Amino acid sequence: MVDEIHHSSEEPSPSEVVDEVQPADGAEPCSNNHCCVIKIIGPRHPTLITGNIRPVEGGYPEGTPVHGRAELDPAYKIVGTTWVFKLKRDKHSGILEHKACLCAQGFTQTPGVDYDKTYALTMDIRSAFLNAPLTETVFLSVPQGLLYDQRRYCLCLDKATYGLKKAPLAWYEQLKHWLEKIGFKACIIYPCVFYRPAQTPTWLYVHVDDIAIFNKNASTFKEEVAAEFKMKDIGQADLMLRIKSLLHLYGMAICKPVLTPLPPNKYLQSPTPKEVAEFKSLHVNYWSDIGSINYLSIATRPDLAFDVSLLSQFLEQPGIRHWKAFLHVLQYLQGTQDLGLVYHKGGGVQIAAYSDTDWGNCKDTRQSISGFLATFNGCLVLWNTWKQPSISLSSAEVEYKSLCDLTSEFLWLQQWCVDCLISKVDYPIPIYKDNQGCISTTCGNSSIKNKQMKHVAIQLHFVKEAVNSSRICLHYTPTNLMLADFLTKLVNGPFYQKL
Repeated sequence: MVDEIHHSSEEPSPSEVVDEVQPADGAEPCSNNHCCVIKIIGPRHPTLITGNIRPVEGGYPEGTPVHGRAELDPAYKIVGTTWVFKLKRDKHSGILEHKACLCAQGFTQTPGVDYDKTYALTMDIRSAFLNAPLTETVFLSVPQGLLYDQRRYCLCLDKATYGLKKAPLAWYEQLKHWLEKIGFKACIIYPCVFYRPAQTPTWLYVHVDDIAIFNKNASTFKEEVAAEFKMKDIGQADLMLRIKSLLHLYGMAICKPVLTPLPPNKYLQSPTPKEVAEFKSLHVNYWSDIGSINYLSIATRPDLAFDVSLLSQFLEQPGIRHWKAFLHVLQYLQGTQDLGLVYHKGGGVQIAAYSDTDWGNCKDTRQSISGFLATFNGCLVLWNTWKQPSISLSSAEVEYKSLCDLTSEFLWLQQWCVDCLISKVDYPIPIYKDNQGCISTTCGNSSIKNKQMKHVAIQLHFVKEAVNSSRICLHYTPTNLMLADFLTKLVNGPFYQKL
């Protein structure tokens, strides 16, 4: 820790052109190489003067004195710096603004020495990280474009900046402190959600420096934010998924649509050496491909969940058949890109769930698949599909494991409703299954006596406790009415049409 910092009053003379490497129109500028034209106007206000590029974030933003100049000392731990340039685009891919950000090379910092905690929960608040004070003293190397003698000077951080390990946490703590001061409360189990009870309640979802506002009239909160931070109102969140861009990226914009994400009853298996070689000749990034549709399945497309899970099982060694299966998913998206989730108003807090399993579904390992979905006042809010980590010896064992996982998820959801909705949940929560044996064993007074089933007894009793305390109740539904069926197996086109 440095007790005293000696600042220099020496003013550098304005620089000449440092670099003039121009990116093509509309192209994403590269860090440092495309640093455009950097000119120094005074020691605290470097200005990028190519086109309308300016130091919007980082690099001494006006009104936010983040950096101070200090004379070098051998005792200082100097963190490197780099310029990062980015084009900010609108929903139609038009360029909104050119952004320049001076970032610290936080990867050179040592845990426990240069910083401690870094975990942070992740209207657009301008230069968010630069608002957060630091508890440690951090020194940066002089960035390109500033004509200070790097052998004599360094930069001292008064507040956080982009790239520091602790910057996200410092910003979150500052934002949380301010929100609590104006009446918001952070959700205990989901700390990036904030709630303010009032005549017109307000919910906030915070992701770094972006805030989604849920309120009948958000103008009051926007005024509060604008009074505290520099912000930009980006309007209504009307475009969350970029399916059209995805189809254009893979040349599938005018492909023939299909009725299902993957062909029904054609399960994928490990590739042969010939299939692996054929896939490698394509020189495509399978990890990135599956990641692009995985985002869709998590956000608003539960109909892709099982198919993405199936394709993800071959990330380590995909074959040509898996690549073709990925393209089949894109064909399905071509015909269903306008589909989405619909939410409507409803009274009370009515939660229900459907749980399904497919015993020994995996053709390679014979592991089973579990899936469930949850509705809130009749609207789909939660879904998941996963391969059970261990092999089950009977269909009953599969059901117990799945039901235990679902019960844990629902206890979390109940607490979320209490924290964020401040509303009473209608108990018990109904869970629908198509296995009568599982229901009778769980809801009855019988216990597991079979030696081969003792290893799932703890899971069963966990569910029994939730049933006996009237937090959940189990109901039978026939397989043809099981809504979660598509989360555990490949189904036909008519099933998706019914959804």
